[in-house]
Parts: sequence; structure tokens; C-alpha cells
Amino acid sequence: MKKYTNQTHGFEIDIPKHWPNPTELTPDSLIFNCAPLESLNFVIGPLTPERLPEYTEFEFRQYVQKNGYSDLAFGRISVGNKNHVCARYNMGGLWTKKYMIVFAGIEYAITATCYRPDMLMEMERVWDAIVGSFRLSKELEAELAYINSKRSQVAGELYARAYEHASGGRYTEACALLRQCLENDSNHIVAHKELAFILKNTGDLKGALPHRQAVKRLDPSDKVNRFNLAAILAMLGEKENALQEIEELLIMEPDNPTFKSLRKAVLEQIK
Repeated sequence: MKKYTNQTHGFEIDIPKHWPNPTELTPDSLIFNCAPLESLNFVIGPLTPERLPEYTEFEFRQYVQKNGYSDLAFGRISVGNKNHVCARYNMGGLWTKKYMIVFAGIEYAITATCYRPDMLMEMERVWDAIVGSFRLSKELEAELAYINSKRSQVAGELYARAYEHASGGRYTEACALLRQCLENDSNHIVAHKELAFILKNTGDLKGALPHRQAVKRLDPSDKVNRFNLAAILAMLGEKENALQEIEELLIMEPDNPTFKSLRKAVLEQIK
């Protein structure tokens, strides 16, 4: 294996010695093209807020079904002392494995494709080793440490600890700390947001609702929160209240296509 360093995006991985250097497709994507056997493609971009693994699986399952792919199977891979989602599927005759690696609000979506099905198992072991070697550069780690310290200063130590627990998939511990934050300060807006996000994506819509409503009370101009509030109301069957939220959002942003799509969906449910 040899080390590949990407200074632009601040990461390093170990790749087979015979692999060529990657080709940059766009400023945020690159590919290690090892045809006719395999390829490994990186797409890098922001992911805020970070998704819970279960929600990542839900979204990716919708993507696979929409595109008519088959044989989907999920798993986890440990990278940087954190579990991340991976998925194997058949993409129209091409066996593919996708790794959704997330650190500090940045997703490194890595897609490996096998052009020789008879070699899939052997290639998959190599891909797992490559992705498992992924690490942030020392410069980026230092930058993230600084961000974490600022998070503690701005939102408090309890919230910073809760954020770390949530990022690592320890949702019970994260929720306990977030509720402690709110006991100390009932107007702790980011604690309300984080708790609403975790509860919704672990299936507790009724538990998430009052936290979205609290954020609306504290910051009525937060359109992302208002959109999430409307979506929760719709899922709970409170369609009239959901529609009212959406209409208020459209007053703020009349041409927003996402708001319009949600209004259409709610109106169809009301019929």
C-alpha cells in the first residue's frame, strides 16, 4: 500500500501501490480509475446537520429503489473511532459498494465499483481496507479541535459533550445531556434543535414536536426549523396546522420549491 494525500480536502488514505493517481472530475470529486477491474470515486461536500445512521440508510434505500437497483445490503465500517454507514448493491449489473463517511459536517461519499463480478469478494476486502485507513490531515484535525472548543464556548460544555455522543451514534447519552442543558436553560436553542433532530430520526415524532415549537418561539425567522416543524405536524396527522406553517413560510419565501412541494403533498393528504 502507499499513502495518498489530498491537501485540498484535508485527508489521507492508503491505496494499493499499483493504483494510478486520481483524476479530478470537479473541485469536489475525484476518481481512482483502475479499469477494466474497478474504480473508486470520491464526492465530498457539506452535510449539516449530520444524519443519524438509520436516517442515512432510509434516504439511501429510497435512492436505490428510485433508480431500480437491487440486492441492497447495509453495514457499518469503523473509521476514525466512529461507525459510518456502508451499502452494497447491484447497479444494473455492476456490483457497487458505497461508504458514507462523515466528519464534522462534511460527508466523504466513496463509491467503489467492480467490473468483474467474479472478483467482487476479493475487491471488497481491499476497498474496506482502503476506506478503513481514511484519516483527516493533522491540519484539519487541528481546525476541528478549534471548532469543538468554540462550540463549548458558545453552546456550553454539556452541549458539546452531547454533540460528540450524537456524532458517535450514542443517542441515549446525547439525549440525556441535551435534556440537562434544557433543565439549566429552557431557552437553549441549539439543544432544542439537536434534541428535535435526534428524536424525529429515531421515530419519536411526538417527542420532537415541542422542541421544534420551542425553536419557533425563540427564533421565528429560522426557516429550516419552520419547515421541519411543518413536516412533523403533517406526519402526525395535524394537516391543518402543517398547512398553516407552510403558508407562513411561503410568505417569507414565495418561490421556494421545497416549501411548494411540501404544501402540495399536504394538500393531497387533506383531500
